[in-house]
Amino acid sequence: FQYGYAEIRAKVPKGRGLWPAFWLMACDQEWPPEIDILEMVGHDTRTNYMTVHYTAPSGAYEGSWGRYTGPDFSADWHTFGMDWRPDTIIWYVDGVERFRYTNSSYIPHEPMYLIINLAVGGKWPGPPDASTVFPYFFEVDWVRVWSPGASSPSFTSSAVYLPVVFKG
Repeated sequence: FQYGYAEIRAKVPKGRGLWPAFWLMACDQEWPPEIDILEMVGHDTRTNYMTVHYTAPSGAYEGSWGRYTGPDFSADWHTFGMDWRPDTIIWYVDGVERFRYTNSSYIPHEPMYLIINLAVGGKWPGPPDASTVFPYFFEVDWVRVWSPGASSPSFTSSAVYLPVVFKG
């Protein structure tokens, strides 16, 4: 889709080396752009990182990000949403705006698709260690997407519901 609102209700896993994410990638598979709606590392499940990745005029890959530190997102269900418009991206956690980006030069203006994944290891979260209890679960209750022209985002609009549980 190109522009709209996407939201997930999820419970993230806790453990060093885990890296749950809900994000958008360009349909042409070129990177950047990328928009991260929910991105956490398993050793800090209180902080959600919200990022837009883009190519700067110099050709360098850059990103603008915000972070929100709240409750332990592994302890209960929470919603993470993003309103993507041609001139603004607004991120929400549990229905409250937590970050806003307004430089329309770097906001993606092309169709993108959603990805829900749970990476294990990598440079940012590091490898799992003895404190990481397996199996782990990235629980997803639902995903909802509203495209432009649909009713304003609400729980009664035409949404897509995908009950999913990721098991490691």
